[in-house]
Amino acid sequence: MKMPYRIGVISALLFSLAGCDFLGLSSREPGEIPFDLVGVDTAACPMIMSIGNDRWNIDYFSFYLSEPELRIDGRWQRIKFKQTKWQTTDIALLKFHSLCSNPQDANDRIVLEASKELMQLSTSLRFKMSLPFDINHANPLTQPSPLNDSSMFWSWQNGHKFLRMDVSKVGNEEKKWSYHLGSVGCESDSAVRPPEKSCAFTNRVEFILPMTQLDTQLDIDVHVSNIVTQVNINEATSCMFDSPETKPCDKLLRNLTHRPWLQWQ
Repeated sequence: MKMPYRIGVISALLFSLAGCDFLGLSSREPGEIPFDLVGVDTAACPMIMSIGNDRWNIDYFSFYLSEPELRIDGRWQRIKFKQTKWQTTDIALLKFHSLCSNPQDANDRIVLEASKELMQLSTSLRFKMSLPFDINHANPLTQPSPLNDSSMFWSWQNGHKFLRMDVSKVGNEEKKWSYHLGSVGCESDSAVRPPEKSCAFTNRVEFILPMTQLDTQLDIDVHVSNIVTQVNINEATSCMFDSPETKPCDKLLRNLTHRPWLQWQ
């Protein structure tokens, strides 16, 4: 007499484990890729990461991505971002530091305008941590979200901050350090005018992440501390829109371009 009950319970458990995927109603959209912070105490608020022997509060951490492409049958195919508060069709803004304190003002994922079938055919994902020149130096007063985020904007002349990281030392919050990356050496008549030609240092960082075909449940790990590897931020000056030829900006940019701080989970 108990057998039907047990079968019913088992069926209910299996259905529960399968979740919405069983109905084809997965909460993750095709082309949706979460970004997960690695080596960061996300239970703390502000979040904390270890650099060397010290612990640092992540007071601000955000970056723009642009120009997404998928490699299919050996050829790169340009795709768009799905238009949301955090994305236009061309760019996306990731913002992590406020996940714990103000999740409404945080974003930890991108969503590509790509079907499940297209994602399954892809062998690589390519994008840049930057903004295209015409978008970067467009009129800041008419920019759509998320380009109208003033905390990620420097000046009309220099454009936006492609990456912004501000940290303070745990237990000694007056000790602060910042890295703001954007284009530098941009010449125009004034700071409130866009440059007429490309800047001396565009500081665009490209990423190519190989993919396994048929795998559509993808996450990207963000190893925040790798950005400052071999840079003693206890002693080094902050790097905020300085030439990448000066210290420690030269090392920081090499870390962005050569160290695997963004990689598949």
